[in-house]
This record gives sequence, structure tokens and C-alpha cells, in this order.
Amino acid sequence: MKNIVKISILSLVAFFASCANLDEVPVSQTSPDGFYQILDDVKPVINGTYGLMASSNYYGAGLTVPLMLMSDMVDNAFEYSDYTEFSPFIFTSNNSYVKNMWAVSYQVIATANSAIDGLAIIDEPNEDRRNRYIGEARFVRAFVYYHLVRLFGDIPYLASSELGDDLAAIKQTPASEVYDNIIADLTFAFDHLSTNPQGDIRSRPSKGTAAAYLASVHMTLGNWQQSYDNAKWVINNAGELNYALATDYQDLFRNSEQWSSQENIFVMDFRANTAGGESDITYENDGKIGPFNGVSGGDKPIRGWSMLVPHINVYNTWDASDYRLKVSMTDSLIMRDGTGIVRPYTEFDWPAPHIAKYNRFYGDGRSTAGWRSDLDYIAFRYAEVLLIAAEAANELGNTAEAVGYVNQVRSRARQGGTIDFYGNGYGSYGPSASPADVVGVPSQSDFRDLVLEERRIELSFEFKRWYDIVRRDLGAQVFGTSGLEPQPNFNSFRYKLPLPQGDMDRNSNFVQNPGY
Repeated sequence: MKNIVKISILSLVAFFASCANLDEVPVSQTSPDGFYQILDDVKPVINGTYGLMASSNYYGAGLTVPLMLMSDMVDNAFEYSDYTEFSPFIFTSNNSYVKNMWAVSYQVIATANSAIDGLAIIDEPNEDRRNRYIGEARFVRAFVYYHLVRLFGDIPYLASSELGDDLAAIKQTPASEVYDNIIADLTFAFDHLSTNPQGDIRSRPSKGTAAAYLASVHMTLGNWQQSYDNAKWVINNAGELNYALATDYQDLFRNSEQWSSQENIFVMDFRANTAGGESDITYENDGKIGPFNGVSGGDKPIRGWSMLVPHINVYNTWDASDYRLKVSMTDSLIMRDGTGIVRPYTEFDWPAPHIAKYNRFYGDGRSTAGWRSDLDYIAFRYAEVLLIAAEAANELGNTAEAVGYVNQVRSRARQGGTIDFYGNGYGSYGPSASPADVVGVPSQSDFRDLVLEERRIELSFEFKRWYDIVRRDLGAQVFGTSGLEPQPNFNSFRYKLPLPQGDMDRNSNFVQNPGY
């Protein structure tokens, strides 16, 4: 490969050195000029972005674990390295997981940028085909920046792989400009992607994926009309897009059903990103969410390390007849004590109900130790589109319409389904009278609280709650003494993570977020 250029001041170390010291000099990245000749040269680079995201330092743990721990839904039980700093809000700019997640984020961006630049120069006579691939790479770039800007605020926005050698000249971009660029990328993706994702697999984006994320971005910014318009477009075109709510809520987290689910809009594919053997912890398919929230001392399938455990208030305040509670958490299990007796959670090694969404039906790939998983993580699903439409419609004064979207989500939950309660056989649950439909038309203020609560329950433990807390400024409420998870160290400056100290030291242009 020719024309090597340095593109990053951002700890872009090699991905498979993710456990090494990330405060090393930045690595180089290939320039598209002189390397890419035809579309087939670029496609593997785009594919590589998905492998980078399905890694321990990103969706396998590095991004998702902090999102869970900073919410009011999950706390630390078993203490594991720097992860213990997130739930009590004591993390610093030297936190290793902030550093690692930041590094791999910019590595994904660099890879996407290389593909975008390469696609612009290749000999491809079919412009529609070229633009479809550019749209896919721009979606990936927008996806990663959308997480970064919400977590850090002002960040360096790198839009090209041709940045030259003057790395110290790169500065942070105001968050408002980052959002503008995210919207531009998603809009391009919407305009040029196909109705169905490439290969008809939902780990690749489609026109519907771009519209769903546009709805979410505008919701975050409080652009309610644009959020509503994009969510409504997805709803109105759900048939053509092949979107619908799954009949059984458990099927969303059942390995055998994930690839046929109409509800999934974008998933992080851990099955197709496997490299290395069972003893090689550097393989890309390194999803730790399952074992991190599994029950220490529990029998399979809900076996793990009791690291991510919900506060007891989360369980106690959840309607016991809501099927989503049964799917999302386990409060009884057969333990590895040889008796075969189903034990209540008070007899778990860590005596509390545990998260079960990622453990009951993880497929054949996960080892006994729990490193590898065939279960893919849902990044966006159709139920969330309905709830975005509900929130936006309410803010626009259309609360009666908004009620209908929430009731669609609740209706599915009432149908119940079939789950494996104890790892010892299947059991059926429902139909149930709960959660009941919203009756009448609540006030705008009451419905605002209602739809946020519905998001908390429906999307529980799916890495969404922290972002809702931030965008609605709920921190003082949810981490106060009457909240689900009282955290006396919480302060509003914690809404932003600190920029990694190594990058602060290397670039005098960087301004650290207040409080750190």
C-alpha cells in the first residue's frame, strides 16, 4: 500500500493491541490514493468497520458497559478494574476504558473515512452503486460520532483520511457542528441507501436505518418536528421496509430468532466478526455483556460474574406482571451446587435479581467462561421508533396520536411469550392485563414523563437510558435519595466524560471538559 499518511492524534493504535498502552505515538493509516482502484478494493474496508465495532473496546464492553453503569438501572457488584468508577461517578481522565473506547471510535472513523475517500476516486461507472457504498460508510461514521458527541461534547471531527502530518493543529469541533455533520451523513445515507440493507442483513444499514437514526438525533437535539417526520416516515413505510414488532419480546434476545426478526433495524453482528481461537482474547468477537451480567455461581445459561447487577429498586418498582420484567431479569435460578433446586435471588452469590436479556439464548458460540457469544446486540429496533414518534408528537401538541404509539408497544408486552426461566426448561407467560393501555389523553407534561418511563422499561439494559437522562437533565432526580439508584457523587458535569489524558497531553489545543 502506498502513500502512508498519519491521520490521528487520537491514540489510533492497532486494534489488536487494545490491551496495550494506548499512550503511544499514533499509528499511520493507508491513504486511498494509489491503492483503491475498483469497488472491490473498498468493500473490505467498509466491512472492517463492523469488525472494529464488534470488539471488546466498543460494543462488546468498552462503550456499552459505561452506558449501563452510568444509568440508573445498573450498579457494580463484582468490582472489575476501572469499570468500578462509572456507577459512583468517580471516573477521571485517566480511566482506561474511556481511553480505549475513544481510541477504537476514532479507528472506526478513520477506516470509514478511508473508504469514503477511496470511493470518490475509484473507476466506478455506476454512480448509484458508488453512492450506496458511500452512504453505508457515511452511516458508520455518523453512528460512531453520534455516540462520541453525546458522551464528550466538543470533539475533533475528522472528515477525511488525508489530514497530513500537522497533527498538533487539529482542534475540537463544537458539538453543534458535529451534530450538523452527523445529520448530513445520515441524510446522504437516507438518500442513497436501498430500502433493504445489503445482503438483506440488519447489521448493514438501509434507508430505514438512516431515517431511524435521524429521528433519534433530532430527538436528542429537541428538533421535534424533524424527529417526528423521520420517525413517521419509518412507520408509514414499515411494510416496505419489513419492519414490525416481534410477537414475543423474548425473541428479540433469542439467538435463533434474531436474523429473522422484523423488529431489528440495526444490530451489532458478533457472529460474523470472529477471529482467533477460544483461548485468544484478542479476537474481534469479544462480547462481554452476557458474562458481566450473568449470575456468579449460577448454572447455565445465566452464568457469569455478577459484575453488572441492577439496584434492587429497579426490580422492586417494576410491575411484577409485566412480561418484559420476566425477559429482562432473573430472580431465581438453579445454582451450581449439585442439588438441581431452583434458588431465589436471595441465595445467589450476589443476592439480587440479575439481567437476563443477554444470557438465556446466546447460541452455541459462547464458551463456558463466557467470552464469545453468538448473540448480537440490537442497536436500534422498531419499538424505539414508535416511542420516538410518541415523544415527538407529544412535544408538538399531538398527545392523542402519541398515546397510540405507546399503546402499540404495551400491547405487544401484554401478549407474553415463552422463556427459559431457570436454565432448566421452557415456560410460558401471559397474556396479561399489564401493562395496560394508556387511557384518555394525558397532559403534555404527564405524557412526557410517561413516555420516558416507557423507554426505560421497554429498552431496559439496551444502552439507551444514560442518553435519556442526559438529554432530559434527569440526573439530580434519578440519582437523588428518592431515585432508583442513589449516587451521592453525581454532579451535572458528569454528563460529559473527560477527554483521555494522554491526548490532552499530546495536543495543547484540546480543552478538557469542566470538572476534570
